[in-house]
Amino acid sequence: MTTPETARPAGVTAVAVIAWVSGAGNVITGILLLLQVNNTTLVEGFGGSVPFLTLAIAVTILGAVILIVAGGLFSGINGARVVMTIFQVLSIAGAVWLTQLALWLIWVAVVSILISVAALVLLYIPSSNAYFRSDT
Repeated sequence: MTTPETARPAGVTAVAVIAWVSGAGNVITGILLLLQVNNTTLVEGFGGSVPFLTLAIAVTILGAVILIVAGGLFSGINGARVVMTIFQVLSIAGAVWLTQLALWLIWVAVVSILISVAALVLLYIPSSNAYFRSDT
């Protein structure tokens, strides 16, 4: 936990809030997908019920994990920073991969990469390092 000497930096708060919103969005999306299981047009668009349900459940679980990680960032838990770093690196890789699938989505990929890089920078600036170092 943090001590008064290591108050949460604004950058960490920003990353945690963005992560929380993202996680909540994933949970809501996953639940909305699950509620559409009887929509045969939508389900078939995903290749059938197994891929559709797998995606819906995976998105919901990912959202829950992101919510937990966001809570860890708010609390100054270094392990949460490590997990968020992994998520951001995977997000960058996914954005690059996305441009290979659909070049017209390059602007979405660029914005995603910029947000991920900003999150990584904010998680590792000196004030953030001191904040997470106090988790001992």
